[in-house]
Amino acid sequence: MTYDLVVLTQRAPNVRAIVDSMVHAGEALRVRGAGAGAIIQLCDDEGRPLVSIESAQRVDVEGEVERLLGDEATAGLTVPFWWVEARASNGEADAPRLAHRFADAMVTRLGGTVWPPEGATK
Repeated sequence: MTYDLVVLTQRAPNVRAIVDSMVHAGEALRVRGAGAGAIIQLCDDEGRPLVSIESAQRVDVEGEVERLLGDEATAGLTVPFWWVEARASNGEADAPRLAHRFADAMVTRLGGTVWPPEGATK
């Protein structure tokens, strides 16, 4: 089973914010595309995927994310905002921490929040 998290950003993710956030997750990580370009994977030196990052989806419907994640998930956000999913590999103990480093860097650059917060249990 993977460790899944959602990054909700107030501003649209651009290439620079995504790349800088991936570097923040781990400068030594390698990058490769998957899913016909819809997914970016952060991999170790041996090519094993540690974190998979899906393309951003714009959220235009007020209350939709709250319905899925709970009322606190969007505190301070106004539509439109963007939903980015990141999945950490279950085979690597450090992968969830890398996913949160990526997510936190995205929020720092674009505003927003991460669900679940680091340290929270699902």
